[in-house]
Amino acid sequence: MPVLCVRNDAGDNPLAANVVAIIARTLMERCGIGLERGADEAAVTLALRPGIGAEGYVIEDAPGGVLVAGNDLTGLRAGVGRLLHDARYAPGEFTPGRWRGVSVPQCAVRGIYCAFNFNNWYAACPRDELRRYLEELSLWGFNAIFFSVHFPDPDDAAALRRHIAATREVIALTHEAGLGVGFLNSPNIGMSGIPEAWRAVDVPDTVPARRGNIGTRICPSQPGAMAWLEERFETYFTGYDDLGLEYVATFPYDAGGCGCPDCWPWGVKGFVELSKLFFAVARRHYPACTRVLATWCYDVREESDGEFAGLDRLLRDDASWVDYLMIDAHEDFPRWPLEHGTPGGLPAVNFAEITMWGRYPWGGFGANPLPARFERLWRGAKGMLDGGFPYSEGIFEDINKVVVSHFYRDTEANAEDAVRAYVAYEFSPEVADAVTEAIYLLEETYPREGRDPEKVRRAWALLAAADAKLPDYARTGWRWRILYLRALIDAEELEHGGGLTDRADAALDELIAIYHADGADGPVLPRSRRVRARQAAEGQMPPPPGAM
Repeated sequence: MPVLCVRNDAGDNPLAANVVAIIARTLMERCGIGLERGADEAAVTLALRPGIGAEGYVIEDAPGGVLVAGNDLTGLRAGVGRLLHDARYAPGEFTPGRWRGVSVPQCAVRGIYCAFNFNNWYAACPRDELRRYLEELSLWGFNAIFFSVHFPDPDDAAALRRHIAATREVIALTHEAGLGVGFLNSPNIGMSGIPEAWRAVDVPDTVPARRGNIGTRICPSQPGAMAWLEERFETYFTGYDDLGLEYVATFPYDAGGCGCPDCWPWGVKGFVELSKLFFAVARRHYPACTRVLATWCYDVREESDGEFAGLDRLLRDDASWVDYLMIDAHEDFPRWPLEHGTPGGLPAVNFAEITMWGRYPWGGFGANPLPARFERLWRGAKGMLDGGFPYSEGIFEDINKVVVSHFYRDTEANAEDAVRAYVAYEFSPEVADAVTEAIYLLEETYPREGRDPEKVRRAWALLAAADAKLPDYARTGWRWRILYLRALIDAEELEHGGGLTDRADAALDELIAIYHADGADGPVLPRSRRVRARQAAEGQMPPPPGAM
């Protein structure tokens, strides 16, 4: 078996060892090459070189091969990612790409919000799969992951122990992948056993709804409620002090909120006071954690509730309690910050909606690449953003993640270059032109209304032809399958008047297996025949318009 020599001068530490292991795994899976450690003139040398710039890297020629040096361990991971993504692979052959130079990320916050909802892929997949996926995200330059950790019941000791153990496992494997960890929550939801008088008043609803149905919502303005919530926040943050958290975030709507006169407008009154308490408790446990206040669904009614303007006034008076704002919306980026700047002049990140837009179930048809959409949104808001945490419900938006990772690293990057880099690495350089074209056609035909039938057919023809040209590791990999199956399902639906054919049904069942979705809820569950039959037998509500 051929071998490639890798020299690790980045230190004897778990994160550097993990990078070497990633190189070894990639070489074996893609070209059957083993890895040999050591030697003076190695094919690949890894090193740390402080002074490049925070989380930056350099790739340069070195005696016997190529040197990848990181300013720090996060930069080293991204540099190794660039080396592997640009390389060419063949049986017994590994050829590094030609790019040489220095790269320093322009945005400090380059994360993903991995929602553990609906028993989706994140919740259901084996932890080894999750670890590997997080490692792969780190190679594209991501540096942090937010998780939705729900409030545990402190009165059920056994359940609390299980909750802490499961959460610790996820924190630990995320840190092992070289990524920071954040907790995100709506701080007045999910509490049990509260007095009836403490129940929150519904907020004025909107379409899409900003008033979710997740657990019991509490009015923090009721006498005694804040003290009670402080105890719950202590329980929430207890159990991970030895592991550490890098971020905490509060989220206003989609579940949280209270519309009583003392709390409303929620984004200026009740939510702000509750977030201050949440952050204060977090800082007791994790003194260096970055505090993020989300403004999701601020001022979304036709008549503004004054939430952005009110928050701006509050923060210009005192912003000592928060570090970043997280700004975004279901559709276009909110107008108020674009016209007036970020509230209080604080640094901001986005919350790009890479999951739900365009179809239901989310991911229920395979991959949902939307590169042009995210390039348009980024171009409009990039001047006020220091990165972001896109909202993810699984792996079907993998291409979208890579597109935004390029924007976070280089604010002037373009989406097509990101897509082409993804296709060349994950599939094959030989199909880069054809598959890149197909991906943009899949975006154009994602909304069913008014789609061009010839573009649906063209996307399927391009991917069907590319399938025969791929190496086995790519053709059988989940990334190719979810893209290929998306085009197949669209073509079958088009040619058979929207009906569910045997071929499309088999494709949906394959997606269920890839997503580990047999136990998933409707929003993330592909609707194969057996799923439809089960949902009908259980008397579940029919899916919304637009579902297949």
